[in-house]
Amino acid sequence: MRTLKLIGQGLEKLVVYTVLLLMAVLVSLVFIQVVLRYVFSNGMVWVEELDRYIFVWLMFLGITMGVYKQKHIAITAVSDRLKGLSKGIQLLVHFITGSFFAVLCWQGIEFVMVNMTGTAAVLPINLGIIYSIIPISGFIAVIFVVVLMATFKEEKR
Repeated sequence: MRTLKLIGQGLEKLVVYTVLLLMAVLVSLVFIQVVLRYVFSNGMVWVEELDRYIFVWLMFLGITMGVYKQKHIAITAVSDRLKGLSKGIQLLVHFITGSFFAVLCWQGIEFVMVNMTGTAAVLPINLGIIYSIIPISGFIAVIFVVVLMATFKEEKR
């Protein structure tokens, strides 16, 4: 259990640093684009497309962090009424969440494989690389859910 918790914490740090790096790149590119457009009346065509892809990567990585920190959206109407069963309901929610992200990972891999031959509209980047965040985030989220379930059982003893 302790090893699993360490893996979760290490993976969380990796995701946080990746998000920080992507956010810095995104803010820098948008700032440069704004300056070029409004000061020099000429912008870079490829920045808008790259910004969009970086934003999508940030969103998917943010979803994984929401799962790990248990800050994702939750409907608590049922669990509020069944307070005696809240531990079981929480485990069920973890299981359903993990199942969803496992399917996302599996379908994401298929989606990446289908799009491996295409390239982005402006940038010379393979679409498979751009869409690879879907299975990557699904896999990370599954690991986070497994860590949550393992530590849940550990804490409730």
